Amino acid sequence: MLLFCILAALRISAGFHGSQEVSTDLSGSVLFLGSEIISSEPGSGGNVLSSDSDLFWKECPPGSHQRIVSLGQGEIFSLEYFSGPFSFGDEIMVSVPDEILILDQQGTFQRSYSTGEYPGSLCSDGENIWFVSSRDGVLKKINTRTSIRNTVNLSFTPVSVQYGNDFLLIGNTDGGYSIVTAAGDELLTIQEGFMGFFSGSNTVTFTRSREFEGCETLSWETVSVDIRTGMETVVSVQPGNASLVSSLPTDDPTAHFDVPYMHQRWDTPDWFDGSWSCGPTSCMMAVQYYNRLTPDSVWCSYPSGHWSEWGNYLPTEYTFLGYTYDILGVSPDSVWVPGAHGFICRDIGGAIWAEMTSWMTQHELDSGTLGTTWSACTGELDNSYAVVASTTSPYTGGHILLFNGYYDNHSVICNDSYGNQNLPGWGTLPNGKDVVYDWPGYNNGNTQLGVSQLFSARSEILSPAGELIDDRSLGYRKLGPCQYWHEQETGYNGYSWWTYSTGALPDTCFAEWIPELPSETWYLVETYVPSSHSTATGIYHINSSTGWVTATVNQGNYSDQWAAVGSFFLSPSSAKVRMGDYTGTQSQHISFDAIRFTQQTSIDEQSHASESECFTISQNPVHTASPIVFNLPDGFNGTIQIYDLTGRLALTVQSSIPAGSLAPGLYHAILYKEDKYDAVRFTVVN
Repeated sequence: MLLFCILAALRISAGFHGSQEVSTDLSGSVLFLGSEIISSEPGSGGNVLSSDSDLFWKECPPGSHQRIVSLGQGEIFSLEYFSGPFSFGDEIMVSVPDEILILDQQGTFQRSYSTGEYPGSLCSDGENIWFVSSRDGVLKKINTRTSIRNTVNLSFTPVSVQYGNDFLLIGNTDGGYSIVTAAGDELLTIQEGFMGFFSGSNTVTFTRSREFEGCETLSWETVSVDIRTGMETVVSVQPGNASLVSSLPTDDPTAHFDVPYMHQRWDTPDWFDGSWSCGPTSCMMAVQYYNRLTPDSVWCSYPSGHWSEWGNYLPTEYTFLGYTYDILGVSPDSVWVPGAHGFICRDIGGAIWAEMTSWMTQHELDSGTLGTTWSACTGELDNSYAVVASTTSPYTGGHILLFNGYYDNHSVICNDSYGNQNLPGWGTLPNGKDVVYDWPGYNNGNTQLGVSQLFSARSEILSPAGELIDDRSLGYRKLGPCQYWHEQETGYNGYSWWTYSTGALPDTCFAEWIPELPSETWYLVETYVPSSHSTATGIYHINSSTGWVTATVNQGNYSDQWAAVGSFFLSPSSAKVRMGDYTGTQSQHISFDAIRFTQQTSIDEQSHASESECFTISQNPVHTASPIVFNLPDGFNGTIQIYDLTGRLALTVQSSIPAGSLAPGLYHAILYKEDKYDAVRFTVVN
């Protein structure tokens, strides 16, 4: 099967060695000399260097160091990662972090030039070395005699550079090329293309996409252009299969965080063709990384039956935070749909950059353009912010991705909503989560991207789940129609959600708090009540070790403060709190904010023997006509707060409760000392 993929793959010219053509496949993972395959290692077709006596290329075998291989000598150089080989007269250049190494044709080190960074593409005329600074997004030049570095001013952002006959062939961020003089004067612009090289003294050859189905290229053509006249000679190339099977780089990622994955075709309703929806899908993944929208699950039949939590938002109308997404946008077969696709794609079918940032901003993300530099991208990823990117590659003339990590060798970790471009069958399989692609100009054996624009997608990073679950932490879920949820800038850590209460079951909207608890024991459960939109009496359902129990808290009795829900015996495997908008009273305000679980000192499970090692009650249950006396820790000089079952503060006492002070019912006595709660539960009877 692998041999079939190689033989069926698209053949792209990569230059000449003597009289024989050097070519590669679309993925750059197979290298041909004439009709013979001389390497099938990832990356072998990406950097090929021909001298009078030998042919050199790079290989990136999974799990091993990258290496330079010679046709006549075999492996001559290896390192964890590097860029090259590149021509330097009769010698070879390679780029490593901070410097350029000069090797002889046997791979022996000769000398080096300092760069202070790690460029992916460089070239030389013998007197000067030009290299692309992905960090700064500029072309730089080193004089080999003086080692002085200068910036070559260009009107565009470069990603690659080659030298030939006093000209520079410079790759652009969006996948095209410019031909400039050594001084930087632009002579000719090539709007799109990849795998470009000088094929003659005044000729440049490259490959470009020709036919598309959504974001996917269906056919390609090889183009030779005369630098002096701009005249093109075009040869059509039949499509072929990708043959690259890559793996993660051998080093650990410098940054990586998990983002929920969604496929634009297979995680949307069956009736909708999401082939054009890479932009809306990538933006949706960014929004859901920050847990903004409630699930709106839809059953998807392909490639196998499954539920998609957010796929319905792409082609159907919805309302969120005051915006109704009813603008229609065109999708395949001239089907016009609202939702995220309609808002972002409008009448062109593909994503409109300005609408992507507007849509993310309306979902309370900070979104805007970032440029195209490596430093801009990694600066976001280092802070665990998702990055949405408009890209190109040999497989697509335009595709939106989400970046969620990177490696120091200039590979990026992506959620590709169309699948994995490194593997055959791109678009047909839901395998695009955490795939690895190479940054423009770098060859690590993966699909190499062009980056047309980066977009910020910032919000507050969700904190890990623990013993405090907030609306901006993992373990918090809000459910129900998103149009009924309203966000407010009050509450724990300055944010919370609210809705209107309902007078009849079932709940329309509800929230769940799922903690990560250290052990099975008693916990004081408290809810934070914001200062606004908190007037209803919430009904809290607690999944205790013995089953579900219910408690109520009148939110109107609190304002920006914690309120006790009660003490419950909870298990780490099942603990959960759930509250909905049903209260029995319609149209009040009910807020959903943080829940805190505070482990208590040992309290007996039975209500008639509820006690703490340090804080106990003399008698339980107790008659209304009798005083209630507490045994306190030695030296304690504080107060005890008594809460009823609704969470209302009933009394504050020193050490005892006078007879007749409490009506019959269940109560919680809470004592606070040294950042820890002790509590006992007791019953008052007639």
